[in-house]
Amino acid sequence: MEVVRMFLVLGHLAALMAAAIAVAFGDFALLGRRQIQSDLLHSASKAVAIALGALWLTGLGIIYVDTHFELAAMLAKPKLLAKLSVVVLLTLNGVFMHAKVLPALQRVYARAQGQVVARMATRVGAISAAGWVFGVFLGVAKPLAPILGYAGFMALFAAVVLGALAVSSQVVLPELLRRLTQGNWVDAPASPGADAETGHLAMGDDDQVDRAAAA
Repeated sequence: MEVVRMFLVLGHLAALMAAAIAVAFGDFALLGRRQIQSDLLHSASKAVAIALGALWLTGLGIIYVDTHFELAAMLAKPKLLAKLSVVVLLTLNGVFMHAKVLPALQRVYARAQGQVVARMATRVGAISAAGWVFGVFLGVAKPLAPILGYAGFMALFAAVVLGALAVSSQVVLPELLRRLTQGNWVDAPASPGADAETGHLAMGDDDQVDRAAAA
């Protein structure tokens, strides 16, 4: 079983590195150039989803080798519980990103609606970045498990998330808002109800935008 565990760990690390690269490409698609690169953003998000699936498969394999899914054995591992909690949050965050955030980023908005969408996107992105960074930290944090315990790990994760949210609100939000309100993207589908010349939504579509962005 040690050989099996070794290959599972290698696969787990490879999936983690692939996810980190995909997240970096996603950030580049949003902010790396003067325009949002829609195709690259979708490709990066799909790559992150695949990497997350690989992390679940390899991670569950490692857990089985180590604990055989015995509840008592799992509860005795605070680092494992923290990692599971973070991965569950990343998964839910990723589902929301694919269902709500990415479609919302394909449209041009008046400033009020753009602020709603930009805040939603930056918060989801900050949580994603914090989760992946903290996942890497947990991979090498075994010596801290007796000191921090599950509560300590999650408190530290909460601090990382708050830090990421603060940085994104100051650095990412203004630039993303500018792009969403000026139509600075390429390869994106036309916005329903948009004006043919400016790309801005007709006033009659404001309620639809609010519902889509706030959902």
